[in-house]
Amino acid sequence: MNIQFFNPPVFHYSGVHYRMLPTISLPTLVAWCNQRGHHAEAVDLEALRVSPEQFLARFSEQKGAWPDVIGVTGLTITRKGMSEIIRAIREAGFKGHLVAGGVYMTLKPHEGLEWGADLVVTGECEGNLLDLLSARATGIHAGVPAPIEDIPCPDWRYWTPAINTYDSNLPTLLCPNPGISMWTRGCPFRCIFCSNIVFGGRRTRYRPPYMVEADMLQLKMLGSERVYVYDDELVGTKSPDGWMSEVADRIQPLGMSWVTQGRCSRKQITPELMADCKRAGCHTIFWGLETFSPRLLKVMKKGIMPEDIMHTLRVSRAAGINNAVFTMIGNYTETDEDREMTCQGLAQAYAEGLIQMRQTTICTPMPGTKMAEYARAEGWYTEAPDFGPQMLQHMPTPWLSGDRAEYWMKRYHDACPVWVV
Repeated sequence: MNIQFFNPPVFHYSGVHYRMLPTISLPTLVAWCNQRGHHAEAVDLEALRVSPEQFLARFSEQKGAWPDVIGVTGLTITRKGMSEIIRAIREAGFKGHLVAGGVYMTLKPHEGLEWGADLVVTGECEGNLLDLLSARATGIHAGVPAPIEDIPCPDWRYWTPAINTYDSNLPTLLCPNPGISMWTRGCPFRCIFCSNIVFGGRRTRYRPPYMVEADMLQLKMLGSERVYVYDDELVGTKSPDGWMSEVADRIQPLGMSWVTQGRCSRKQITPELMADCKRAGCHTIFWGLETFSPRLLKVMKKGIMPEDIMHTLRVSRAAGINNAVFTMIGNYTETDEDREMTCQGLAQAYAEGLIQMRQTTICTPMPGTKMAEYARAEGWYTEAPDFGPQMLQHMPTPWLSGDRAEYWMKRYHDACPVWVV
């Protein structure tokens, strides 16, 4: 089969152009298909600033080279662009197999069929996607996860545009020549604000270290110098014995720098683990601490306490790794007292030299989360607008107005005057 995948555009209606880092799912599917005797490639329409109208015109002109199968992915924030691309493909007269997948299709699979897709596949799908395509399956099918050791590295050779030409979401850390990689899949935790409905609440699966080495080597050969290891919680959950040490043994000679995300834990974050991370090239870890309020941490089901946060920041910094922290304002039932505790915790950590970067966002009840369920049940849910910076717009809650959000943003900055840029 000849297969082509598309990541949809949003710039034409959101007013914001996203060229931060590419999705990993599509080039991974490309590699999966190509290794099994098919020809697959993928195009990032958002990064290339191709609107649905432009896509329709160009796609119509290439009728003689149309593939057998087209796949379109999408997130909740790209659902409109996804629907427009699927409809444009059908408007051009494409009669081949059209499949839709991704996070939004996992949430609302029937919408994909309404837009014109023949097949909607939910969740992880390496385990059965090609079987479904070969059988020309239609309707809605649950994807089947494949063993992590069978899932190949993303094949960036068949991805447009080039991986190292993106602007990155962390330009001061990753540019020029950024890359992106994923070393694990799954996160066993169920924080009420987390919208990761595909990997969330699942046991973490770790790629064999030799596959991590192959992925990083490929990125280096393609010109990437600094890599975002875009895992939910790469460190802070229980990993196989010696896993990070072997990763360090393998990739240290490559001389590449990388940034990742982690979970605060007094049990799992050890000096030995952090030393291995540093040896492997880790420059910065983003820790999802969210708040320093013990009450609110329990409400959010974070499974950590302020003691975990301070322990983690101290051990990480002692290993020579920069600490970046994710904090949020407006969490479920949050009070001024909770926010004041966070200000105090941030101020203490900053005074100790433990925080090099901070990112504070407004907690948003994203579809598929427990927080969104609460919001709908309690009558204060508001649909996010299509226009404007996605994921960065305040949705009023019973405990946080726009004015108060602005006030507390300033208070957090005063307590910890560093920012992610």
